[in-house]
Amino acid sequence: MRSEIKSYLFLIGLALFYDFLFTIPPVLTHLGLNADLLYRFFQPLCHQIDERSFHIFGNKLAVCSRCASIYYGATFGMICYPLFKPLKGSHLPGLLFLAVPLGILIADFAMNFTEVGHNTFVSRSLTGGLFGISLAFYIVPAWMSLMKELKFEGSPQHEK
Repeated sequence: MRSEIKSYLFLIGLALFYDFLFTIPPVLTHLGLNADLLYRFFQPLCHQIDERSFHIFGNKLAVCSRCASIYYGATFGMICYPLFKPLKGSHLPGLLFLAVPLGILIADFAMNFTEVGHNTFVSRSLTGGLFGISLAFYIVPAWMSLMKELKFEGSPQHEK
């Protein structure tokens, strides 16, 4: 298997494992197991407000709907990445590709503070997912570039 594919699959594995970590706590709780460690692990990253979180078996995920959507969106974007761009390329999209979804996410977030309106569970989830998908198109090439750099930097052939 080519090294690019191995590096890419490793990245996908990391993303899926991270998603698993914040998704599994409600399942563990449902099974009568203690998931406090995972909830505490994600607490510095997310407010974990119950009514702003997805639930499984009546228990919230370890992150809110916006954070979960960013993470799930990024994983989805990484999985779909090879359909749009070659893995060998390390070309990043223009900044606008990230700035527009980020601006929409910030506008949704700011609605409550400016009293222009109120964001909703759906708007938080959609803006988070959109931002996560766009983020994937920066993560994958950066990861592939890093893996290429690490693989060849220390090799004896590189020093010749």
